[in-house]
Amino acid sequence: MPAFPVFLSALLVFALLGCTPSYQVVEVPQYGADLYPTSQTKAGITIAIDEIRRPDRAERYFGSDLIREGILPVNVVVSNYSKQSVTVRPSDILLYRGKEVIDPLPIPMIVAMAKRQHRFLASSTAEEVNKFFGNSTFKEAVLLPNESYRGVVFFAPPAPKRLIDRWFTRYNTYSEGGPRIRMGVTHVDSGDRLLFGPFPVALPEN
Repeated sequence: MPAFPVFLSALLVFALLGCTPSYQVVEVPQYGADLYPTSQTKAGITIAIDEIRRPDRAERYFGSDLIREGILPVNVVVSNYSKQSVTVRPSDILLYRGKEVIDPLPIPMIVAMAKRQHRFLASSTAEEVNKFFGNSTFKEAVLLPNESYRGVVFFAPPAPKRLIDRWFTRYNTYSEGGPRIRMGVTHVDSGDRLLFGPFPVALPEN
């Protein structure tokens, strides 16, 4: 069994490229979680958070500038270096700022935003785009020892503040520690939970 489930297969890349030159994506590099700057290890399990804030990265990996649409894609990587199997779920990933919880966006909404930047897509290409985002999204998975898994969660940053509020926003963000992500994993056999984070997240500025 491969260490990484295929996040974006070469076949899918060529399918998208072959259908139309207007929608192109590249494969996200397959790194272990322990190599990312923002990562944490507990009991042999490593969680990494990689927020995709730059428009060029977003367009390269998703075929559209999702940042322009007000979307923050967060690549979540889990590497199981322990001797036990663990379960990961999208519902175990929480983005918050202070007491405010920032919910992830549903994939159909993300797909619609991505397609909006490509007005003339063949129906076959549009279907491949749907499949691509479906495959890219973080899903529930069971990781055996020495396996890794990755997937993307899409968030909408809070609405932009008025100029007069920016100083107060920066002060409150600093005092509250800024936006952060927490994540949990569950041991399959025992049901014990491990919590990771909080990981600091830098939201794109509007």
